[in-house]
Amino acid sequence: MLAIQSLRTSKRLLSTWADTFDKYLLGSEPIVKDQHSKLLAKRGRIYNVEVQDVKPGYVSEYLKNAEEVLPEIHNDSSVPVELYGQFLVQVGQLDRVYTIWRHTGGYSDVDQTLVELSKRPDYLQHVEQQGKLLRQREQQLCYEFSFWPNYNDSYDGGLFEIRSYTLKAGSLYEWANAWKRAVALREKDAVMGLSSQIGDMYTVHHIWRYTDLEHRRSERDNTWQSGEWANLVVRTVPMIRSLTVNILKPTDYSPLR
Repeated sequence: MLAIQSLRTSKRLLSTWADTFDKYLLGSEPIVKDQHSKLLAKRGRIYNVEVQDVKPGYVSEYLKNAEEVLPEIHNDSSVPVELYGQFLVQVGQLDRVYTIWRHTGGYSDVDQTLVELSKRPDYLQHVEQQGKLLRQREQQLCYEFSFWPNYNDSYDGGLFEIRSYTLKAGSLYEWANAWKRAVALREKDAVMGLSSQIGDMYTVHHIWRYTDLEHRRSERDNTWQSGEWANLVVRTVPMIRSLTVNILKPTDYSPLR
């Protein structure tokens, strides 16, 4: 009997210690895990993130070819996809191009897009032509975090930052719950948060917009003055396996600028 009572007491102490530890790290109540669909499914949107590494010296030709085809697909009502944005890395992994497509009707739109594009000779020729200019390419289908604020994409100017995290398996929900609170501290800079569903798994992309690099430095320094931001970073850093940061410039025909 004494052993059972001792075990129950130990469990209560452990639970109390865990709550206190969470409050210490987060500066408030412990994070409560939300359901998968509430965190990851934002009104059925699916984003196709294409990452293409162009051979040095061929970026101009690559962009010229893309400008002839991508806007046409964007404006074709028979293809249920829109070009959300295209970006060239200015600082970071040079000669890399990010092309982000948005499907608003879920995977059925993805399926239909694949069928429609397979019927277009101009697109098939474009893919073959661009392939000769690339060192490597990859693709991910991603959900958008539902808690990420809607970005006003009418602003013309500035630069973007994409922070691509590879997380430890099993940590995505805890990551999302923490960042649900963190993004609220930086809403004016936040553009998009994505989580891979097909492609390299356990990958998360956070996209931010700044006027320039000095503005980026100032915004980040100011945020670090917040005790809650620092506590949330302490909570999420152990979940990260790797992080890549690139500074991006929109292409001339990118809808998101």
